[in-house]
Amino acid sequence: MRLTFTVNGQARYLDVPPLRRLLDMLREDLELTGTKEGCGEGECGACAVHLDGRLVNACLVPALQLHGRNVVTIDGLGTEEVPDPLQSAFLEEGAVQCGFCTPGMVMASRFLLDHCPNPNRQEIRRGLAGNLCRCTGYEKIIRAVEKVAAKRSVSGTATRASGSAGDRIEAREGGGEIDSAMEDPAVARAATQHRCNDPLEVFSPTTLREALDILREGGEEITIVAGATDLLTNLKLGLVTPRALMDVTGIKELVGIRVNDGMIRIGACTTFAEIASDSTVIDRLPCLAQAASMIGAVAIQNRATLGGNLISASPAADAPPVLMALDATAILASASGKREVDVSSFFVDYRRTVRRPDELLLGVRIGLPSDGTRQAFFKVGTRRAQAISKLCVACRAHLRENGILSDVRIAAGSVAPVAILLEQVRAYLEGRRLTRSSVAEVAREAGQIASREVQPIDDVRSSERYRRVVTGRLVSRFLREIIARP
Repeated sequence: MRLTFTVNGQARYLDVPPLRRLLDMLREDLELTGTKEGCGEGECGACAVHLDGRLVNACLVPALQLHGRNVVTIDGLGTEEVPDPLQSAFLEEGAVQCGFCTPGMVMASRFLLDHCPNPNRQEIRRGLAGNLCRCTGYEKIIRAVEKVAAKRSVSGTATRASGSAGDRIEAREGGGEIDSAMEDPAVARAATQHRCNDPLEVFSPTTLREALDILREGGEEITIVAGATDLLTNLKLGLVTPRALMDVTGIKELVGIRVNDGMIRIGACTTFAEIASDSTVIDRLPCLAQAASMIGAVAIQNRATLGGNLISASPAADAPPVLMALDATAILASASGKREVDVSSFFVDYRRTVRRPDELLLGVRIGLPSDGTRQAFFKVGTRRAQAISKLCVACRAHLRENGILSDVRIAAGSVAPVAILLEQVRAYLEGRRLTRSSVAEVAREAGQIASREVQPIDDVRSSERYRRVVTGRLVSRFLREIIARP
């Protein structure tokens, strides 16, 4: 496919396979080798770049989503004569050794400072959580970021290198002048330098009707693409062989968070970064905001979508248990009409959902909880960021003024072939009085019921026994925290 996009302020024209990674285009087609390849699965951050002003992993961005977009790489942050202040600070603080992780670290740091000019240490650590360094040590890197932030705080001015590509580039929704440039014969000839013959058919609908018509004609053959964080990883591992692709990120009905008539609707293509930062979600659905902030690190959250997390139907996915606890409804549509399915009934087996091949997931709808509703999300992994859950538990319950629990919903992930509601725990807790004097006994009993109710297995991430014990402890913790909170 032929595409035109901007890299470090310069228009670039390529003809490449639709699933060619941005990383490969930068390094091989454009010879911008400052961006490094590490894991190739979005876990190390060595290939971090800015796409339309957002931090992303170049190994997880397919060509089919790049037309008319703006990319900034480490090569475009500054010049040898006028480097970006972060590049200088990394050198001054000794935050560079082998240098392999450095480009991604700098790009992640630049994104952080552009959006949080005066971060504290915790915010810096979170901003760099998706970037691994095996030799320098994170303390020097953190000091380098602190140094640049402190200079800005003192001067009150921007810390970006004057005239850098990042200053010159403005994100835009469409191709604009880049599209018109393709009409120039000289430009067209330049584009053929990377021509390919790829058998994949690609659809990029801009309306919902168009997308549904495409699925009606060939739904079973079509792989739907949104954030592509799972797709490109599975492609690399040889787990998928797409025959046709449909990019749905240009359909406005699938994007955004809207509140109406006591319900909040979240589009399927809404990213976890958008969910985690939305004021209504933070205020009314805090367990969803917390889960969204823990799904991968920043570069993953800027790409991964709520719909993708549901459709993947992984038992380790973090969004399904939260949506089950919130009693969310999934909205599906086909050319013949819409239907709604409780998220608790959306998953039928390992990696399988109720979605038909001709259907598209539009999003989810959640009722805004009443005052007095308590929520929590607990995730257990091998590390704080970029971790696949050993298990996760999402909880919701309403505590009445008289201490009676109602509307209890507790769900768990990574403890069965699909995320599950803990119905036995719910039956025990619904209508039960929870007070400071009774919480110890109620929490202990609910935890024991939860441990017996889940159906975990032994696998590479954890053991069956560990998952049972910890699930029970997290349910108990939720109940103790209800009483502890004012």
